[in-house]
Parts: sequence; structure tokens; C-alpha cells
Amino acid sequence: MRRLTVSAVCILLFSLSPAWAEFYRYVDRDGKEFFTNDLKQVPQEYRSSAAPVKTDDSRVSVGDKPVGSGRSTGTMKEHKDKDGRGEQYWRKRADKLRQQLRTYQDEYDLIVKQEKDEEGKPRKLTSRKNKSLSSREKKKALLEKKISRKKQELEVDLPEIARKADAYPGWIRE
Repeated sequence: MRRLTVSAVCILLFSLSPAWAEFYRYVDRDGKEFFTNDLKQVPQEYRSSAAPVKTDDSRVSVGDKPVGSGRSTGTMKEHKDKDGRGEQYWRKRADKLRQQLRTYQDEYDLIVKQEKDEEGKPRKLTSRKNKSLSSREKKKALLEKKISRKKQELEVDLPEIARKADAYPGWIRE
């Protein structure tokens, strides 16, 4: 009984062939392009112009290895932007901006904490303390500007630069 089961499973596995879906492309009279995997879904008037779409297995990958029908023997070529920079460059650039933003935010949080600590203490009016308060306020305002500027660079400017350079958006995401 066991041999029969094993041989049935082996026959089943060897008899299976890979299933390839056929995709069709057609263009309507307005110039819109449509794709479908069922020729019956193509309107009758466009069926004669519907053409099978050739798939390119060399562009498909799982992990680090390309997937295909055995035609592709090399490894996937790493995508580079228009200037020849890859994922590592863009990740480092985004990480540098994030680190600067964290540093500014930590300094700002420290100043806010110091202000809260001083609120609980009794106040003595001295010129020295007034100077430290005004310098603290200036530093706080300066840090707010720096934080705002770094957020702008990280969230708006860098993605736009990457888009223009044809870099993948995922490269600059955290």
C-alpha cells in the first residue's frame, strides 16, 4: 500500500507541468491600453487586434536568485539611478538626514525638559537667569527651524531628488 501511495505521488509530481498564463493586450479606439488573461474578455471588435504579451522571466526574482525557465543563468543586475548610484548611496543619504533630525530633536527635548524642571523651582530675579532664559529661547527657536528644515529635506526634497535621478522610492524609506 505504501509503495502504491509513493508511486502515485511521484507520478503526479512528474506529470505536472508549469502553468503559463497567456496575457493579451489590446488598444481601444480612444487609445487606452488594456491587458487581460482571458481572450473572451476582449470585446469582439478588438479581438483581431489583441496580441499575446511576451513575458520576460529574467526580470522576476525571489530573494537574491532570479526565477525563470532556466534561460537566465546570471544574477539580477542591481538597479542604478541615472548617475550610477545604487541603493546603498540613497540609504546612507537618508540615514544621515534622519540622524541629524534625531540629534536636533534630542537637543530640543533637552531644552524643553530643562524649562519644565525650572518651572517647579522658586524663581529668583537675577540678570544672569534672564540672560540664560533668553538664550535658551533663542536656541529653542533655532532648533525648531533646523528640525523643520531637516524634515523638509527628508520628506520632500530627498524623495524629489531621488525621483528625478530614477532611484527606487523604497531606497530612502526607513
